[in-house]
Amino acid sequence: MKALLLLLILTPVFAFAQKPAPVCKCPETMYVSAGTKPSKMFNFSNGRSIGLFGYEETELIKGRTLYSEFVLSVCGAKKIIRFWGAVETCDVSFAHDTLYVKTLYDFPVGKNMKPEYLPWTIERIYFSGGGAVRDLTIDPAIPRYTPTQSAKVLSLYRHTPNENGDATIDLADKLLVSAMSGSKKAKYLLVNFHKKFTMLDGHPAEEYDTIMGMLNLWDKTHR
Repeated sequence: MKALLLLLILTPVFAFAQKPAPVCKCPETMYVSAGTKPSKMFNFSNGRSIGLFGYEETELIKGRTLYSEFVLSVCGAKKIIRFWGAVETCDVSFAHDTLYVKTLYDFPVGKNMKPEYLPWTIERIYFSGGGAVRDLTIDPAIPRYTPTQSAKVLSLYRHTPNENGDATIDLADKLLVSAMSGSKKAKYLLVNFHKKFTMLDGHPAEEYDTIMGMLNLWDKTHR
């Protein structure tokens, strides 16, 4: 009798322990194989979950886990929310029932204009009316140049040789920050960058295209 009672007590506990955890798999896409398990899960108060499928980056900023070349997908959905490519490095966090994806960029705004990885755009993802909603903003906290710093960048432009290398793209980055800081001259030089720097090719040319995409987004949101 005691053995039977013990069995009755243990059975529901065992059954509870064996209950399978919720499964979240990525839908079939050109970016991630179907059935891939998430690297990270975000659980919302409405019972829905979003999975992150992709690669962790732990070397770029000490003590922080960032993500690159990844997909976000609502668990059980047939389509993904969005794909972030290999050239994008993002800080992904969750607070107050909202998922935040901050795309980082190495802006030359540190001491002596040294590059610092800071948020460029912030995308919020949350649920409303049963569906996932997204909105994107440029981080308003991006540091600006002073007029003196922008003047130094214009001087640097005049003295930078026509080469296809890091120094050329570093200059383009500084022109971008100067343009965002209100320098019309810097914006003109950046838009017409190819008139002086005629040798842009390969990776530097791709980086310049990225910078121009950032300038275009800036212009759209600051008219």
